[in-house]
Parts: sequence; structure tokens; C-alpha cells
Amino acid sequence: MLSNRKSIYLDCIGPGTLEERLKAAAEAGFAAVELPTLLPEERQQAKALFQKYNLICPSIMTAGAWENIATSPDPAVRERSAECYKRAVDTAVDMGCDTILCVPGGVNAQISYEQALENAPKTLRLVLPYAEEKGVTLAIENVWNKFLVSPLEMTAFIDSFHSRYVASYFDIGNIAFWGIPQQWIHTLGGRIKRVHIKGFRMKDFSGFTWSNLPDSTIDWAAVRQALDDVGYDSFITAELSPDERGLAAIAEDIDRIFH
Repeated sequence: MLSNRKSIYLDCIGPGTLEERLKAAAEAGFAAVELPTLLPEERQQAKALFQKYNLICPSIMTAGAWENIATSPDPAVRERSAECYKRAVDTAVDMGCDTILCVPGGVNAQISYEQALENAPKTLRLVLPYAEEKGVTLAIENVWNKFLVSPLEMTAFIDSFHSRYVASYFDIGNIAFWGIPQQWIHTLGGRIKRVHIKGFRMKDFSGFTWSNLPDSTIDWAAVRQALDDVGYDSFITAELSPDERGLAAIAEDIDRIFH
């Protein structure tokens, strides 16, 4: 059952030391905690604490991906971006997990869509041989970056690498403003390596708000059915902070949605 693979991103747990936050996650009913990129000297302590609280590290969120954007026309920036991904790969290896979350750059006033399509693969190909050697998947997340904005485009981007070590990190909440999550899931299919979950509430003609999971306008039943249809059986990682009900309520909401 997917509810048995409940996970949460570290920075969503709340303030405190690493141990305090991991202890809180375990007590709230989470089986796993996603980490950001860690420094080499931080990893041994983190690994010991994960063992202490019987937690799994399912994936690493790459640090520095926005500051060193992978779609930059500047080769030096792309080199720095690749180094960010490699540090995340190293963190994954030391933490015993096989996936890093990759933000594939983006489009902005200085970077056109055409440049993004040309440069993002250049950056990821600087990393891919290293990731393949280490057995770590580069999971491309759909984020608010004005890039890869359709499921057909995302699948084509992933498939262009011809590697089982490039996959999708599908964020259900991130896609809800301009897409239908369950449709994206069916299109991405077995390319989905990990899933992020957050609440999203659409307002009629007036934008949206982030929300807790039960108050979301996302069709969770359809999402769960779509994940079943494509055979997804890995972690569901919450990327939202607790409301007044507390941290355990997020775990309970995931149980109700993904029972």
C-alpha cells in the first residue's frame, strides 16, 4: 500500500535540530524523510540518525539548482549546475538512496524556451555518466519554471536520454494549476520514479491557494487510481508544512487518500 511509504521533506517538518525533526517525523507516522543535499561531514550523522529512528531516505532534493540554472546559455553556469547535481548524487549514495530530484532549469526573461530545450540536456549529460556509475536516478521534477509544461513534452525530454537513470519526479500539486494530475500520471506511466504531494485549491477566476490535502481541489481518488493504473508503488513525499492539526495530520491525510 502506498500509505505505508509515507514520506515528508525535511524542511517541511518544522524548526529544530536534525535529530529533533527526524524524531518528530517518526513519531508522526512517517516511514521516510527526503533530505536536501548534505555536506560530506553531515552525512554520517544523518545516516546514524535515520537508523536510530528507523527511517528511510527515499530521495535527495538537489541544492543550488535555482542559483546555478541548468538552462543557462553560459557554459560556466551549466558546469556549476552539474556540480550541484553531482553533490546530490554523492549525498544519495552516502544515505543509501537511489534518486535525486532534479530541477531541469527553466525559462525566464533572459533564457528563451529554445535555449532551455538546448541547454538543459547539455547540463544533465554532464551528470548522467556519473549518476549511472553510482546507480542513482536523475528524477526530473515538474516545477513552476515555465519549462516542460505538457506531459508529452516531459516524456519526450526524459526519453531523449535513452537511460533508465533519467525519470520523472512527479509533483501532483505543482501541476494542478495548468494540468490534470491524473492525466499526467497516465502519460508519464512507468517513468515516474518518485511523487511529491501537496494541497492545491483553485479559486474561480481568482487564482489559487496552497492548502492542506483534504481541502485541495485535486481529485485525489482519480490520482490514486492513476498511480495504481501505472503500477506506481514507491514513496509519497509530502511537501507541505503542518496546519493547526499538527504534523501527524499530514500522515493521516496521506493514509486516507492512499489507503
